[in-house]
Amino acid sequence: MIATPEPNLERLNRRTWALWAMAFSVIVALTIAVPILYLPGLQMLRAEDEGELWIRNGSTVSWGLAGLVIIFCGYVIFKQRELNRVRKALVADELELQDSRTRLSEISALFQLSTTLNLQLHLDSILEIIVRRVIATLKAQQASIMIYNHESGQLETRASYGLESEFARNAKAPMGHGIAGWVAQRQRSVLLGLQAPNPEMGRHYKHNRRITSALSLPLCVGDRCLGVLNVNRINNPESFREHHRDMLRLFSEHVGAVIDRAEVMERLSAHAQALESSNLKLAELNRMKDVFLSTASHELKTPLTSVIAYSELLDEHSVTLSSQQRAEFLARLQAEANRLLGLIEDILDLSRLETGKLTLRRQSVSVNAIVHAALETTQPLASKHGVALRERLDDGLANLEVDEVKMRQVVVNLLTNAVKFSPEGQTVTVGTRFDDGFIVIEVEDHGPGVKPEDSAHIFELFGQGLREQDGRTSGLGMGLHLVKRIAELHGGHVGVNSTPGAGSTFWVRLPLPAAATEPDAPAAEPETRAA
Repeated sequence: MIATPEPNLERLNRRTWALWAMAFSVIVALTIAVPILYLPGLQMLRAEDEGELWIRNGSTVSWGLAGLVIIFCGYVIFKQRELNRVRKALVADELELQDSRTRLSEISALFQLSTTLNLQLHLDSILEIIVRRVIATLKAQQASIMIYNHESGQLETRASYGLESEFARNAKAPMGHGIAGWVAQRQRSVLLGLQAPNPEMGRHYKHNRRITSALSLPLCVGDRCLGVLNVNRINNPESFREHHRDMLRLFSEHVGAVIDRAEVMERLSAHAQALESSNLKLAELNRMKDVFLSTASHELKTPLTSVIAYSELLDEHSVTLSSQQRAEFLARLQAEANRLLGLIEDILDLSRLETGKLTLRRQSVSVNAIVHAALETTQPLASKHGVALRERLDDGLANLEVDEVKMRQVVVNLLTNAVKFSPEGQTVTVGTRFDDGFIVIEVEDHGPGVKPEDSAHIFELFGQGLREQDGRTSGLGMGLHLVKRIAELHGGHVGVNSTPGAGSTFWVRLPLPAAATEPDAPAAEPETRAA
């Protein structure tokens, strides 16, 4: 608790006035006594020569002397009152200075205590506390703190509070530019008034903000500048003075270390969160890898087992088998080998996509021809599952510059996916159409559909393959992901329209060249025919 000097000041004022009263009494007494004692002697010496003239002159001298004494006393009183005002102003400034030092010492002690106790205050919270307390302590109207961002090389406002704080919020300044940049680069504080101290500072004055006085101080740790503290008085008749700057300079030195520690903790926390996120992703990838290896081993093992079994049957019973049985076994061998080849090709394509080594061999081809070829490729699988395939092609479509093999792979994957999830006896329809500068390939099925929460992830890697599957819908979970990636390489995009329980329509939109944004001929009613 700091004792105020006000009682001492009152006692001093009373004693001063008492001394002046005694001095006035002595002067008045002398003023009266001198004429009384001195003038009668003069009158007796020269009464015969001058008569009543000396008496009248003596009275005039007495009144003149009294007037001078009154004027002197009035002047002394006036000066004493001015002296008292100056003394009161000095005492008020001293009280304000002591109060400000106390407030800033309290906040410095608070931050030091939090450091001692290892309290992890967020940087934004610390900066918010600083600007609010500085405004209250210095009786300012606005304060802001700009922190140096090493990545952008700029000072960025991280906290702003008070009148017209919106002008400072989100403000940025390169190092060395503007008042804050000048302060940060030179690590020197500045005290600014209505008039700029030099033309360089004057260029950065913001006259529309009505700032009457401002302080700008660097926040440093050693030789490293962390940022700048700006304090403004707006429409305030009292300006900042040198003792405000000196006091705030000491405060900025204390909080600089606190801000530096908070920044370090913030970076460590961000790194910890990034590492935690990376660990979660790695754990998920590891889980996906395990499931993929398990699924892949099964998917690759099944056709290999069939190939080995049929080859052994052909070898052991080559003499007894009829030509028809031999042809049937060879067809199954070829189908299983093609299935195995397709699985391996998908894995290789995924590897090329992830490493950026997949190249497209573009040529001008008919999309309808690609779709028809894909339908014929999928026909054996559809027959095996008892699903009918239909095509609905728009004959007026222009050719596209695409990789024919990869686009056929896209359509085959969509058809295979539709066949696997379609009930026996249902129909899968593949169609093409023109839509405002795009050619759209659609595959419609009557399966269980896709839940809304799954539609955003179904085209991700293993987005479908890692769900619970039965023997019919098994797979590696890469098909739809390959569809998405290959379509994007061609400048297109994919999607699904689905209602759970009512089937799904998967689509691919491929952009037409600028010279072929219209169909070659007026679009006729698409023809629907069975495969």
